[in-house]
Amino acid sequence: MPDTQVFQLADGRQLAWIEYGKPDGVPVMAFHGSPGSRYAFAAHADTTTRKAVRLIAPDRPGYGESTLDPDRTYESWARDVGQLADHLPIDRFAVLGHSSGGPNAAACASFLADRLIGCAIVSGPAPPEAKLSRRGMVRSNRIGQRLAVLAPRMMGVLYGPALRQAQRDPDKALAWMKRTLPPCDVAVLERPEISAALRDDVAALSTTAGRATVQDITLESRPWGFRLRDITMPVHVWHGDLDRNVLVDRGSYQANEIPQATLHRIPNEGHGLVHNHFADILDSVAS
Repeated sequence: MPDTQVFQLADGRQLAWIEYGKPDGVPVMAFHGSPGSRYAFAAHADTTTRKAVRLIAPDRPGYGESTLDPDRTYESWARDVGQLADHLPIDRFAVLGHSSGGPNAAACASFLADRLIGCAIVSGPAPPEAKLSRRGMVRSNRIGQRLAVLAPRMMGVLYGPALRQAQRDPDKALAWMKRTLPPCDVAVLERPEISAALRDDVAALSTTAGRATVQDITLESRPWGFRLRDITMPVHVWHGDLDRNVLVDRGSYQANEIPQATLHRIPNEGHGLVHNHFADILDSVAS
C-alpha cells in the first residue's frame, strides 16, 4: 500500500491523500463516497498504472487523516483541491467522484474549470431542486436524506455509533451491506480485492467520520451553491440501471442539466459499477 501523504492548507487544516499508478502519468483526483477514505480506489492500483494515470485520492475533511472543516461547502472543497494541486504541484488535472464524491467533482467542474482536463460523476446524487422520488432506494439512504432535511442533529446520533461499530467489525459491516444491496452489487463486494479495499477503507475512518458523513448528506440535501446548468466543460456521467443507493434517475437528471454532459447509463449494474468499469471511467477523463 502506498504511503499516506499530508500537507497543511492555508487555514491550518490538514489534508491527507494517497497516490496510485504512474508518478508521471495523467493526474486524476478521485473523490470517495460517504463514508469513505483515500483507500476507496485501492483495488484499482494496477489499472491506474496500466492506463498511465497518476491517481490522487484525498480524504475529504473529517475523513481519514484530513481535519474536519465545520464550515465545509462544495465551493470550499474545490478550494482545498486547488491548494492540493498547487502543493503537488500540478497545473491541470482531471477529477472523478463516486457516490457522495460526485457533487464534489461537479463542484470542481464549476469552480476550477480552467484547471480541469476532464470530469466524471459516477453514481452521484442529484441536487434537491430535482425533487426526485426516493422510492426504490435502500432504506438507510431514504432515512438519512429525510433526516438531513427534517432533523439533521439526529443524524449524528445515528451515524457516529454505526461507524464506530463498523470499524470494530468490518466483516459485520460488509455482511450488512450485502443484505441490503442487489445481486450485482453483492457480486462486486465478494471480489477479494474489493472486500480487502473496503476493509482498509472502513479501518481508516476517523473519530470525526460520523460528523463528516452528516456533512455530506446535509450538503447533498440543500442547495449546492452552484448550478449544474452553469458548468461549461464536458462532463461524463456514469450510472447503473440497478443502483439502489443512488437511483439512476439522478444520473439522468445531471446529464440533462449539464450542457456538455455525456451519459453512460449501464444496464445490469448497480452502485458498484465504479469497480466494474474503472478503466473505462479513467479513459473518459484522462485519455
